Parts: sequence; structure tokens; C-alpha cells
Amino acid sequence: MFAFGFFLASIVLGVNVVLASPTMFPEVVPGPGLPSLESLGLTSKELWAMKPKSFNSSLEARSANFDNRCFTYSTADVGNTIACFNYLVAIGDQTCTVSGHTRLLCNVGDAAIEGVNLKPDVGPTSSSCFEAALAVQWIFTYCNVNGRVGGLAQVDENPNFVVGVYSINDV
Repeated sequence: MFAFGFFLASIVLGVNVVLASPTMFPEVVPGPGLPSLESLGLTSKELWAMKPKSFNSSLEARSANFDNRCFTYSTADVGNTIACFNYLVAIGDQTCTVSGHTRLLCNVGDAAIEGVNLKPDVGPTSSSCFEAALAVQWIFTYCNVNGRVGGLAQVDENPNFVVGVYSINDV
């Protein structure tokens, strides 16, 4: 009887441990050369918990020099995408530079946020990471289909800088 009681108690305690374990959040990984979460005093959990901020700039006016577009073939989880958006907003005035054709700005879970230089033969292109975040916002606002997002959007202050959101599982 003791063995059965011990076994039953172990199962009950095991279930309690599982139920009490913290929710896991995919790790937000900054792109090479960008500030770490630790240096910003942030955690992946905090970036996940933040609701995306609304900004006054017109999202529709962003596509004046580039035809922003949505992907249907490579989409990422909108929550993962928003966690990266929150990271880019957090680093704000930090310069996001694309020296070659592309540069990873952030990834989390299945989502990758990449800067694209439309004229790499002319040289590097850059913008504030905040402006790059606004391009990500365009994508998760206009390209959200059943919680999946993907697309390309121009960075407003630099017509040669485009941001892409896609699934790293499709690369």
C-alpha cells in the first residue's frame, strides 16, 4: 500500500510541477552587431509580453517608392514577428546598416526579419532601426493571414532599404 501511495503521490507531484512550470518563450536573437537583449535590460519574455505600439506615421504612405508586398509562400508566426518588432523599437535610434545585399536584423522562433539593400553595388544602406521596425509593422498589419505574416516593405527614410519578414523554415 505504501508503494502505491508513493507512486500516486509522485504522479500528482509530477503533474503539479508540470503545471507550475513557466511558459516558454522562443528566444529573441538580435542580428549580428546589434545590441544584445541583456545590454538593453530586456528578456525574450518581456518582448513577447509587450503589445505592439501604435505609431502616428501613416503605414499606407510608406510604399511611395517601392511596391510593398505580402508573401503567401513564406510566412512566420505573427507573435514571433511582433517580438522582433518590439526589439527593433527598443533599439530605436541605433543604426541598422546593410553592407551587402541582405542582413539579418532579428529572428525568433520561425520568424526572420532581414534588411535588404536594393542597390548593393552603390554601397551600404542604413536607417534607424526604429524606421526598420515601422516597415515590419506594415507587414504584420497588412500581411496577416490567420496569424501568419510575410512580406517586404520599404523603410520610409531610405528608398534603398527594404525589410523582409519570412519563415526561416522555408529557407
